[in-house]
Amino acid sequence: MFFKIVDDIEANFSYFQDGIDARGRSSFKPLQKVASAVRQLVIGNPPDEYDEYLHMAAQTGHESLDHFCDAIIKLYGCEYLRRPTQHNVACIFQAHEERHHMLGILGSIDCTHVEWLNCPRHLKGQYARGDHGVPTIMLEITASQDTWI
Repeated sequence: MFFKIVDDIEANFSYFQDGIDARGRSSFKPLQKVASAVRQLVIGNPPDEYDEYLHMAAQTGHESLDHFCDAIIKLYGCEYLRRPTQHNVACIFQAHEERHHMLGILGSIDCTHVEWLNCPRHLKGQYARGDHGVPTIMLEITASQDTWI
């Protein structure tokens, strides 16, 4: 699935296609750029932490993440990143009940607090909790077996 996503992104977005950089050398491969973006999303570390692993500068890592997120939304947004209909919710409830024998639960992949570094000053008190000490945003993700998120 990962390689299919890389191929789709490479075929549709020039940023991820092979090319020559400003020094006249071959630019980073699409696989390197996507791997950098995915690692940033999964682990949540800043792009400069992958300098030794991918030999990629922080700016390139940041650009890769921005372009990757835009590409995913444009390529897969209509099909996978959409609000479920009432029928979809009923099917998810039924599938979860059949698999886990629990009624009326959608199931959750993750529910985590992410530090909001650029939180506007006037909102900081609204988004801060005592156990985190900094403003955070809570991410809640639910997915069904057919990969609708």
